[in-house]
Amino acid sequence: MSLRARLALVIALLAFLPNLVLALTLGLMGEGPWLPLVLWLLLIALVSGAVGYFLARSLLRPLEELTRALAYLSVKEGPVNALRLPAPKEPPPMEITLLRARFGELLQRLQRLMEAREAFYGALAHDLKTPLLSAIRALEYLERADHLGREKRVELLLALRGELFQAHLLVENLLALSRLEARTPQRETLNLRALAEDLLLRYREEAGRRGLGLTVEG
Repeated sequence: MSLRARLALVIALLAFLPNLVLALTLGLMGEGPWLPLVLWLLLIALVSGAVGYFLARSLLRPLEELTRALAYLSVKEGPVNALRLPAPKEPPPMEITLLRARFGELLQRLQRLMEAREAFYGALAHDLKTPLLSAIRALEYLERADHLGREKRVELLLALRGELFQAHLLVENLLALSRLEARTPQRETLNLRALAEDLLLRYREEAGRRGLGLTVEG
């Protein structure tokens, strides 16, 4: 049963039950014949049902308007930042006003999350483009640089490998982030020393090329 039907039924019962009690009281007291009382009750039932229906419709109109506004947002095309709840046609009750405000806050939070995501992917694309572009230029240079000696060629190849390694790390981080977003985080005990040693093995060569020394203590 819909909320409108339930509300209409409650209003109708509240209007009908006092008349039913009054009619039964008069009938039991012998104040008049039963037939007029029954006809009166039928009339009261019809009037109560009609009153309940129209009152329920009037009371639920602001909520239905909010429902239509949310349905409009679900099918509206365009950027998330441009989404706004349509203004109500008439001032809604306080409860509906608060509900609209909460939906507006939720929409603003979603917009901030989308802006942060777009900024992150933009920065990631820029960071990924830089090493790939450097690698492409290095390869183009090596194709034409027949005069280079072995040492210079090895130096360029090492630099090229470093750029590609940076791009590989960015892709790995993106895949890890995608996996984390796709599932609910699970708590687990973590061995920080083992993690630090793994990172040491991963970055020791890069640190050595830059003249840095890495150690794990503790």
